[in-house]
Amino acid sequence: MVPTPHKIGVVILNYNGARDTVACLESFRKARGGDRRVWVVDNASTDGSAEIIPAELAEGETFVQTGANLGYAGGNNLGIRAALEWGAEYVLILNPDLVVEPDFLPYLIKALESVPSAGVVCAMGIDMDSGAVQSLGGSFSLWTGRAKRRLHGKPDEEEGAESWAEVDFPVGHCMLIRREFLEEKGLLNDAYFLYYEDVELGLRASRAGWRCLAIARSRVRHRDTTGGGKGSPVVTFHGTRNQAWVVREYGNAFQRLTFVVISLGIRWPVKFATRALRGRFRAAWAVVRGAWAGLSSRGWQDGVHLALPRAGRRANVEPLP
Repeated sequence: MVPTPHKIGVVILNYNGARDTVACLESFRKARGGDRRVWVVDNASTDGSAEIIPAELAEGETFVQTGANLGYAGGNNLGIRAALEWGAEYVLILNPDLVVEPDFLPYLIKALESVPSAGVVCAMGIDMDSGAVQSLGGSFSLWTGRAKRRLHGKPDEEEGAESWAEVDFPVGHCMLIRREFLEEKGLLNDAYFLYYEDVELGLRASRAGWRCLAIARSRVRHRDTTGGGKGSPVVTFHGTRNQAWVVREYGNAFQRLTFVVISLGIRWPVKFATRALRGRFRAAWAVVRGAWAGLSSRGWQDGVHLALPRAGRRANVEPLP
């Protein structure tokens, strides 16, 4: 008897990246594994995505417009909810600016099948330009607030590489999430909007006893754009605020105090000064605003990400009112 393929709901979030999204879709169609349905979610793009992408879609691929920029978490959550309503057993999050290898998905599925306690698994990211490793999952220090991409910059040497690793968080450009984990612990936290959503998801999983795994044999090629946003007020604000939110939510009293001392004494003054000296005054001011919001607000507690579609929930899980 031939086993029934797992139902994989795939979410690709597009924001002014129509050509990258189409290229990502083209590579994914050549990938093996699962009974797939794809939702391309558009975060109110202004580059003509609403005309370009629908014309390129194949059967089983749906274009969804949010009507507003909901951020990384909000946009992906719209697709995740649609996938759960469809009955997906696993939800695959793909960034549009990557190209997947044909056998990347079976390795991720096998990892979740083999390790029942794993809630999220992610692929190894390979830099599209240099060919070096971008990440094999990530580690996070609640003492310093530093999020580190494992193996970043190392040569891509498949021979002898660890086949998998348990990590603090899954790097969000390619991750496969178990349905039961989403039903138990919720989706990406909408309040973060941009940056650290994957870090928060990993720490939330760990706190609840779920594991996050990174699978080296599952490979995707990704364009690294992390350095380009340092002068952006939007990137600076959300990165500064969300880093503080993660430590405040998951750190103990000593960790939170150490983080504040390091941030007030070194990190935030340096971030402010480097942007101001380069004439990026709006970005410099965003450091101040982000630091204040990170230490004074509790926006991460709004709970929007805990609401799941009623049709997609298991019978033994009480729906939210």
